[in-house]
Amino acid sequence: MGSDRPCPDEQASSADLLLGPEALSRYRGWVRDSLADMTADANTWRPPATTSPVRVTGRGAATVVSHAPDGRGQAGHDDAPAQHRRRQNGLACHVDPSLNWRQRLVRNPYVWITLTMTVIYAGLLFWVYRFIGDSLIEEVAAVTEEAIGSPTVLVWGQINEAYLKVLPLAGVSLGFYVVLLIFLDRLRPTTWSMKWLALGWGASAAVFVSLIINTWAGVLMQAEGPVDASQGARAAIFSAPFVEEAAKATVLFFIAIAMRRRIVGVHQALTLAALSAVGFAFTENVVYYIRIYMYAVTIYGTDAEAELMGLFWMRGVALSFGHPLFTSLTAIGLIVALVNRSKLVRVLAPVTGYLAAAFGHMLFNGFASLSDSVLVLMIGGWLLVLALVVFTIFRYVHQTRNIRARLVEFVQLGWLQPTDPVEMSRLFGRWRMAMSAFLRGPRIFRATLKLQRSLTELAYVREGELRGTIDAMAIERERDLVLMADEARVWAIDHTKGVRFIPPEWGEALRALVQRIKDARAERKARRGQSLPPWRPPGGAPVGAADGSWLPTGR
Repeated sequence: MGSDRPCPDEQASSADLLLGPEALSRYRGWVRDSLADMTADANTWRPPATTSPVRVTGRGAATVVSHAPDGRGQAGHDDAPAQHRRRQNGLACHVDPSLNWRQRLVRNPYVWITLTMTVIYAGLLFWVYRFIGDSLIEEVAAVTEEAIGSPTVLVWGQINEAYLKVLPLAGVSLGFYVVLLIFLDRLRPTTWSMKWLALGWGASAAVFVSLIINTWAGVLMQAEGPVDASQGARAAIFSAPFVEEAAKATVLFFIAIAMRRRIVGVHQALTLAALSAVGFAFTENVVYYIRIYMYAVTIYGTDAEAELMGLFWMRGVALSFGHPLFTSLTAIGLIVALVNRSKLVRVLAPVTGYLAAAFGHMLFNGFASLSDSVLVLMIGGWLLVLALVVFTIFRYVHQTRNIRARLVEFVQLGWLQPTDPVEMSRLFGRWRMAMSAFLRGPRIFRATLKLQRSLTELAYVREGELRGTIDAMAIERERDLVLMADEARVWAIDHTKGVRFIPPEWGEALRALVQRIKDARAERKARRGQSLPPWRPPGGAPVGAADGSWLPTGR
């Protein structure tokens, strides 16, 4: 170390760190002081455990993982080379604490990337909107001229009306899957900007690329006539699967390069892949819905509403699993590559996932195009979805065990509370803490989320350190996360035992409100009981008038 202070191993043994608050305070003081003057080179450091990555499941997994070999090393100081090493390792860069949130927002490159991509997405969606409308006008004119001798010319007012008709139907499927995927991505959630980039890419950029290449491939496969009946089937089977799966999955690799630290488990990769896929499916459904609606109205003369609803129930409900399922295969190959040190695996795993997605998509399109019955396709597809759900659940269990095992190591060092490994590795317990904090106010809620995210990232950084995918810069990031957790713990809820879901003061306020209502009712009832009977004028002579006791005053 660049400082003259002794390291904690020279100050006290590991047993001394567990004796009491004095040793713990001394260790944390050393951590805070050492953050400013770490100068050793991190390039020569590698943890010994990297040659034997830990992968265990089943009973006793946490114990096995927690006894994995420990790594030792030194981290670099907080200058430009250190920031570069952080980025190379996929770690968060150090943020100047003197900046306020507005300054940090302006200096954050991901903010500007998100804004730029949003503008690009809007432009591509407008292009798709015009391209589909122009193509539909040309197709309807060509088909009607061939059938009846005179073309039916559509105007953009009709096209826009049809767009407004089909957009809500496509939005139903999109909204359902987006909510489901946000619910899935809860253990180590990706950022909202990452979700938006994936969703927008699938809905605009992937559709743009697919339309260009598939249209070109369809023209090459066209046999005769203005609209070849077999053109769509050939392009859908032999061209579309490879083009669409590559277009949808491209954003995953971009995000993995830019923010690798956020994609640490299967559920993160699946969420981003499925969001890109459902965005693609949304735009594709709009294209299919508007085509069948306008064809039914202008060419076939059938019930357009019935045709539209029939296609919605088939594409938007029964077969809606298609795009998310196949793109998820690419995501699984990507996450295998990200958590593995082997260069061969890092190349072959994504390629294998992509080919599995493309061939599965090809098989799906083949059945849908050539078979009159979709029952077999529905049963087989939803069974595959069920298998993917079961696989995701097992991965959730494995990830929670890894979190518990990694945090136990920090408890043994005296950096964390003894209850942290258990509390932060229970998914429903984390939700309960977050909801309880939400009901107690924004400050407690923000602190609780910050604590959970800091400790979860701490566990994954330690996991990467053991696997050898992160070098000595992991030590510096670990210390940052421990300090962030200590800061958040002042206001955060860090346990579930003994913490009421609804704050006690809410019960007191409710009881006070009920008592005030009861008092008000009792008061009104008492007033009604004491009210006088209606007034009537008295009869007879006034009292005292006979004896002269009452006389009017003189004037």
